Amino acid sequence: MTVYSIKDLEHLSGIKAHTIRIWEKRYALLDPNRTDTNIRSYSDNDVRRILNVAMLVKNGYKISSVATFDEQKLQDEVIRINRNANDPDKDIDQLLFHTVNLDTFGFEAMVDKIIGEFGFSKTIQQVIFPFFERIGILWQAGSIFTAHEHFVSNLIRNRLIGETAKLVNKEASKSALFFLRENEWHELGLLYFNFLAAQAGFRCVYLGQSLPFEDLANLLTANKYDFVCTSFVHAIEKPELELYLANLSLVFNQDKILIAGRQIAIHKPKLPSNVLVVKNSNDFIKRISG
Repeated sequence: MTVYSIKDLEHLSGIKAHTIRIWEKRYALLDPNRTDTNIRSYSDNDVRRILNVAMLVKNGYKISSVATFDEQKLQDEVIRINRNANDPDKDIDQLLFHTVNLDTFGFEAMVDKIIGEFGFSKTIQQVIFPFFERIGILWQAGSIFTAHEHFVSNLIRNRLIGETAKLVNKEASKSALFFLRENEWHELGLLYFNFLAAQAGFRCVYLGQSLPFEDLANLLTANKYDFVCTSFVHAIEKPELELYLANLSLVFNQDKILIAGRQIAIHKPKLPSNVLVVKNSNDFIKRISG
């Protein structure tokens, strides 16, 4: 069983640790274990309860009322307020709840609901990407584990691949190649660009994660693409990044190379003439449509 600190509960729920302590004392909301030095520790069940309580309080419920709810009543109220909700922040809270519980069915059902309201593209941009930003912060703070991140990443990855497969255009006149450099594993943003290109009518070739440069160069000697797209998220020094872009530009000297990712924003590297930075999904669509 995972053990959480009160700071973990604060990070996960958005409720200050001081407030949680007051709720415990005044309403017996939680009953944490304590060490010999009186340090609180919390269980998975405690995390589920505080997430549900926080969601109700953020939606106007009084804590004095919520504290009297048993677990069934608490769950029923959470389901009720989310059934007709059309708020990305509420959706993110609910997705986080399913993530902490490693609840595949609940997570998938929630994603289906959001797609029904917003459509697939808006769901990815307005809910899923902000959700992953929050997941990253929680992971950095130690409040969730790598397993949680892998759990949701694989679910969303499968969604992106499945939706892209529906858009295969055998008559496409334009083509785009997508890949990640060696030791780069963060692919969700690139998979979404791949989806957008397929949606725009491109023939897309997705080579995936951690592709050795030599293999990439050999592949391109016999193939021509209108666009080549990659992303740099994993840490890389600026000189190494600029050298990689220079070599990539030489290999794809007649193609437009589109690059994105956190490392590009951090380093602002010197760019070869055929390399363009993509700032977001709208910018990507503009680049491939020009």
